Amino acid sequence: MPSQNLQSFAFTSASSVSSISSFGSFKKPTNAPSRALRSPSPAPLPIELQPFQVRPVAYRILSKKHGLNLKSSGLDLLATYIGRKYGRDWRTKSEAFLDQVGRRWKEQDRGLFIDAELLHVVIREVELRSASFTGSMTETPIEVIEDPLDNFCPQEFFHVWDAFAQPRWTYNRMRKHFEKASRPSLLPSAKHTVHTLASRYYLLLHRLLRNEEFQPPSFHASNAGSWHAITLIKNLLGRHGKSFLILGLLVRGSNGNWWAEDPSGRLELELDSAVAGEGYYVPGCMLLFDGVYTRAEKLQVTAVHHPPAELRSTSREAYGYLDFMGIGGIGSTPDGRFDLAIERKMIAEEERKSDAKIVALGGDLYLDDLRILDALCKAFDILKENPPLAIVMFGSFMSFPFYSGGASSRYKENFDQLAQLLSKYPSLCTSTTFIFVPGDNDPWGSTASAGGPMLWPQRSIPEIFTSQVRRTLKKVIWASNPSRLCYFSLEIVILRDDLAGRLRRNNIRFRSRPAATSNRMDASRDEDTQVDDVDMNTDAQPLLEDETRLEENSETEQIVRTILDQGHLSPWPSSLRPVISEYEHVLSLTQLPHAMIICDPTASGYAHSYSGCHAMNPGCIVPFDKRRVTWMEYYAATRTSETRSIPH
Repeated sequence: MPSQNLQSFAFTSASSVSSISSFGSFKKPTNAPSRALRSPSPAPLPIELQPFQVRPVAYRILSKKHGLNLKSSGLDLLATYIGRKYGRDWRTKSEAFLDQVGRRWKEQDRGLFIDAELLHVVIREVELRSASFTGSMTETPIEVIEDPLDNFCPQEFFHVWDAFAQPRWTYNRMRKHFEKASRPSLLPSAKHTVHTLASRYYLLLHRLLRNEEFQPPSFHASNAGSWHAITLIKNLLGRHGKSFLILGLLVRGSNGNWWAEDPSGRLELELDSAVAGEGYYVPGCMLLFDGVYTRAEKLQVTAVHHPPAELRSTSREAYGYLDFMGIGGIGSTPDGRFDLAIERKMIAEEERKSDAKIVALGGDLYLDDLRILDALCKAFDILKENPPLAIVMFGSFMSFPFYSGGASSRYKENFDQLAQLLSKYPSLCTSTTFIFVPGDNDPWGSTASAGGPMLWPQRSIPEIFTSQVRRTLKKVIWASNPSRLCYFSLEIVILRDDLAGRLRRNNIRFRSRPAATSNRMDASRDEDTQVDDVDMNTDAQPLLEDETRLEENSETEQIVRTILDQGHLSPWPSSLRPVISEYEHVLSLTQLPHAMIICDPTASGYAHSYSGCHAMNPGCIVPFDKRRVTWMEYYAATRTSETRSIPH
């Protein structure tokens, strides 16, 4: 995103004020429209104040009134600024200024400690904001600034984060907070892999402890008899015959049995009589196990559940409104936090631009298949009438895995053919941003994996194959898999993966399951015994369609719940989905995004909202059992989606 956008959100331009470090008065730029709020009065003579003189006033206003702690560096800055700004009348005039500083500091949720680095920014904002009110402390003329959002197009606030360029934040379990980390490496150590699993565990643990169901009750609490305590595995020793709730990583042991692991140890599980909740249960998930610790030093599990997801608003408040994406510097403060006032402007702008929509075409866009090219033509014929903000095209863009032996020229010819097709739609080529997300058959991942599990995250398609498309399209982004899309305050995860197929293959079959949580494989087994009777009775055909629809909705809900409850896009062991451990942060869903576009051709298309996150799957662009072209349209203003379909 262009860096000049940051100035568009500012309340005044950098040229209209002097640097805060000089503590000078604001100067009116020449040949610029302005108005004086009050007639200028002579500036007071500056004096030199010592920090111990300002400490009593600052303590009374900032500490006693606002509950903030002033560091020595912040006190030195306040003493210098107040002495030069208010002169000998600083005792009476500085109280209102300090009160505004405290209010502004708490509005932005900058923490409990006031230091000089961030205090520079807050003082400048207080000066600029207070100048718009009558009787404020700033008595010099100030430039009248027009709201910059009125003249900006949506594309200025549209950005796609590549997985290898996304800002990296690591979780500090001691402070229960995120910290900015150094640039990741493609060759991490084994120690870092263990550290990544521990960080993921503590993220979920601390998320659970913020849930009311896992908090100890107060004396008059309503949940006095219903709260749950999580116990570490090491604390189970010697406590046979008692019930415990543990949070652990589900793994397969060397003896073939299931084990739970946490940072304190590991414990063998007995799942014969376990009852499972909603979702899929696969190796690599962090799960809650409720059961009895036996004398054989095993946990006889009675119930197993996913840790419940947390609303985005709750996570943001817990982590101090951190701007994990950066959003190109727009809307965030120098310490990496969102400016809430600016964010409200961004949300209002999203609602004002109600016609902005993002189109997600179905996956497996095989450019070497004439049937797919014909489907793209029919879809573009509809979309050109009202060009969307963006069109997301998911791979694989080749029907067979890419290999080095002669596939390069053919792969490039496929994209050249796509460029010729796109040139027939000039309205889309000039006003719409095209986003290409690679799949399993695209280079260079399929070349290295040779049909095996592909290393995640997956890099974008190399430029050597896409030169013709780049010349045809005015706005094109070759994204990684996965990647994230930021539009004003909106955050959308873009993912291409066969989630449903992998979840079905690796799901654990429990003997006792509630009827509402039975998965699709259980339901299909029961249907096989009745399929002959249904086919012979034509009146029962609508009932079969309704049951099939209910099964698909149930599977959809389980897929979405599994991913969002785990807070991770790849809750698998390295044998099923190898991941570069230092890029684990791009797969994390802490905090939850506003929406997820999961292109999964192994499942039917769906749109399901859970815990405030809207998950969508466009499926295949041309399903095998339907002669229709399908895609999904996501509306940023209402944060809802709609499935579109036309005959093929």
